[in-house]
Amino acid sequence: MLRKQYLILVLIFMLVQTACAGAVVTSVPTPTEVIPTDECPTAIAELKLLKNTEAGYCLLYPANYSGDIQGLIVINPVPEPGGDMPGDAWVLIQVEAANGRTAAQVADAAIAAAGTGFNITKSEILIDGAQAVVVDGIPGQDSNRTVFAVSNDRLYTLTFQPWYPSTDASQPTPLEGLYATIIDTLHFMH
Repeated sequence: MLRKQYLILVLIFMLVQTACAGAVVTSVPTPTEVIPTDECPTAIAELKLLKNTEAGYCLLYPANYSGDIQGLIVINPVPEPGGDMPGDAWVLIQVEAANGRTAAQVADAAIAAAGTGFNITKSEILIDGAQAVVVDGIPGQDSNRTVFAVSNDRLYTLTFQPWYPSTDASQPTPLEGLYATIIDTLHFMH
């Protein structure tokens, strides 16, 4: 308790010093503030740009993660192949022709293929103005969250795993943070 009070006092002291010095305090831009409507988002110190022109997308991801493998962003990457996991958690981005299918149709087909008896949930979101469907609980090696989006007749499938959300909304897991950053900054190139 004393440590918490001490930290609060230090923070207040620092804020007062900054105000007295006439310094202008600016906030770090959130991912949604750095996205121009007609081009890829701009990287900042905390966020790197991943641009895949061939697959037609670009996005920002936290700088302390790895984006070295095409379509794979890894949390705490394992430096050498030594197992079946590239790191603690990751997102795999796959792109294929949508062939006229909607994100909802693809999500419904994935849910139907899983069969019954699973606790699968589905919700809709917008990504860069395109309808997308978020599906939690599709059976797999690890718990996962899969996002299906269609833009320019391309199907984008983003699989985040292992998906174990935090029970405390004020303390999201690193994978939840990665998910939020990618969803907020994903841009479909035309």
